Amino acid sequence: MSVYRGGDTHKPMKTLSSFVLAFCFATVVSAQERVIDKAEFDVMVTEGHSHRLKWQSEKYRMTVTTSSKVPGRPQTDYSSKSLVEFGPSKETRTIITSVFAGKPAVAKESLRIGNWQYTRSGNEAWIRKEYAPTETPVSKEKEESLYQELSSQAEYRYRGEGKLMDQPVRIFVTTNREKKVSQKNGQTSETESKTTYWVDSKGLILKSEFTAENRAQITSQTSVIMEWQIDPSIKFTAPDIIP
Repeated sequence: MSVYRGGDTHKPMKTLSSFVLAFCFATVVSAQERVIDKAEFDVMVTEGHSHRLKWQSEKYRMTVTTSSKVPGRPQTDYSSKSLVEFGPSKETRTIITSVFAGKPAVAKESLRIGNWQYTRSGNEAWIRKEYAPTETPVSKEKEESLYQELSSQAEYRYRGEGKLMDQPVRIFVTTNREKKVSQKNGQTSETESKTTYWVDSKGLILKSEFTAENRAQITSQTSVIMEWQIDPSIKFTAPDIIP
C-alpha cells in the first residue's frame, strides 16, 4: 500500500522555481554582456583616464598596487604601493613603499606646493627645492625590437552594470594572448593577460585591475591594481625645514 506524503509535491515545484530564477538571471547577464570592437574600447580607456581634466577642481587620490612573483621562488617576490594625491591648485603628494623578498625598502615621499617641492626618504629630514617639471618619454621601440611577434589575439567585452564603492559603474574587460620570440637567443615566451575596468557614470575609470602570466624559461605572474577616489579631506601642508 502506498502512503501519500503531502510535503513531497513541493519538491518539484521548488526545483522548477530555482531553475526559472537561474534561467532569468543568466538571461539578464547575457543580455548585458557583449563583445565590442577595439575602437570603442580604446575610446573608453582614453576618456576614462581624464581625471586631471574632469576632477581638476577636486581633491582626489590615485593608488597603484603592484605585485610580481615567480611561483616557488619567494626570494624574488616584489610588491609596491604608490599613493598620489592631487589638489585643485596643482598640489601633489606621492608616497611610495615597496617590499622585495619579504624585506621592506625605505619609503619615498614627495610633496609639491606652489613653486616648491619637498622630498624625503623614510624619516629623514625634508629637503626643499624649487619645483621643476620633468618629463621622461616612455618608449617601447627598443624593447619591442628585441622580440618578434609570432601570434596575438585580443578580445574586448562589455560586462554590464555593477557597483563599486556604492557607485553605479559599467564594467569592461579585455583579454590578450600573445606569443613572441627573442631575437637575441631564440627563446619563445607566451603571455596571457586580463584587464578589468570599472567606469562611472561620467566615463571616468574608478578602478582597473591587470593580471598577467608570462611563460618562458620560468613562469612569472604580475598584477597591477589602480584606483581613483575623490576625497575632500585631503590636505597639503608644507613641512618644517630644518636649517
